[in-house]
This record gives sequence, C-alpha cells and structure tokens, in this order.
Amino acid sequence: MQEVKNDVQGLKTDVQAITSDMEELKSEMHDRFDKVDAKLVGVGNQFEFTNESRIVEDGFISDKVNKLEKEIYLIKNKINS
Repeated sequence: MQEVKNDVQGLKTDVQAITSDMEELKSEMHDRFDKVDAKLVGVGNQFEFTNESRIVEDGFISDKVNKLEKEIYLIKNKINS
C-alpha cells in the first residue's frame, strides 16, 4: 500500500511540474506574441510615415514646378515685350 501511495505522490509531483512548465510556456508564448504585435505595429507606422513623406514630397515638387512655370511665363513675356 505504501508503494501505491508513493507512486501517487510521484504522479502528483509530476503533474505539478507539468502544470508549472505549461504556465511558463504560456507566458513565453504571450511574450513572443507581444513582440510580434509590436513589430507589426512598427511596420504599420513606418508605412504610414513613408506615405506621409511621399505626399509631402509630391506637394513640394508640384509647388516647385508651378513656380518655375510662372517664372518661365514671366520671362517669355518680358522677352516678347
């Protein structure tokens, strides 16, 4: 009977160890998923910043082209006058 009791006690210890290992694995996986989420958010933000800078650059280039066209028009009018 003592042998069965010792076996049951050993099983309880094993189950507790497995439960502890499972909790550690869950915690580790949560940490990994949090890191992946953070990277995905970072990629999304980088994409938004890239698009924003493109929009700003397009506006700058359009303004420059418009100013140059205006200057060319004024210079042509001065030459023709």
